Amino acid sequence: MKQKKKYLIALEETRSIVALISGILVFCSAFVSIFLMAKRYNGSGTHPLQYFTVWSNLLSAIAAAFMIPYAVDGIRKKRFALPNWIVLLQYSGAICVATTMVSALALIWPTQGISAVTGINFWLHIVSPALTIVLFQCVETGVSFSRKAAIFALLPYWTYMLIYFIMVVLIGKERGGWSDFYKTTAFWSPWLSALLMLAIGFAISFSLRLLHNKLATQYWKRIAKIWSRDLEPTQLLIEAFGLGRYIGSRSLGAELVIPLDIFRMMAERYDISLDQLTKAYLRGALDAIEERTTK
Repeated sequence: MKQKKKYLIALEETRSIVALISGILVFCSAFVSIFLMAKRYNGSGTHPLQYFTVWSNLLSAIAAAFMIPYAVDGIRKKRFALPNWIVLLQYSGAICVATTMVSALALIWPTQGISAVTGINFWLHIVSPALTIVLFQCVETGVSFSRKAAIFALLPYWTYMLIYFIMVVLIGKERGGWSDFYKTTAFWSPWLSALLMLAIGFAISFSLRLLHNKLATQYWKRIAKIWSRDLEPTQLLIEAFGLGRYIGSRSLGAELVIPLDIFRMMAERYDISLDQLTKAYLRGALDAIEERTTK
């Protein structure tokens, strides 16, 4: 039984460490690249803040920055968990930078030349998006996304599409709008470009969702393998009590994190209530904390 507890704690510590490293890498890669791009701007041509590349990388960097404190807390508390809004923000950031990378490789490079993937653009179009996508898939592996979430996460992407359409097509550069720096009207109708980009956004969103949900399923299967199917309720309560003691003996400060997601899985798998498991866990944790403080 002790080995199972150690496995759970090691799994949570690994997730927290990966989250911390990934958050720092994504944040630094995106912000350093954007800073260098802005520094090189001489006041002529397209302003950096007009590019979707900049906004998509900013979104992924902000999502990573919000995640970093929770990763640090996860290392300290032996339990890594993110609020739903941060998970959704990360998902949205991954969609946006993935769209940036696909557009740069499949559309901008063939039509505008190799500058799309060299210099600062190499970091903004390739490195930072790749880090965001890969590391996002590695961090929140226990969370599954619904179709509604996949659509909702596209809102920042759609917002930029609408702004670009208004500034380029409806207003135009001659009347104070933007130039068509993404060449959306150079080869075909802007409406066809809009449909193409909508299709790319949907394809990327649902592809990321499919891969992420598959990883989430594998994650919970690994957790489920810890317990055999023939465990009695008493054995499960002992497990929850022991896990509480393990966490309580190693927790710092006055806070105690309860692994409700794991207990819900146990309650669904066996004939035992979430309330019973939680009470056993709290009893074990409080016993361990009391023993530690009285030494």
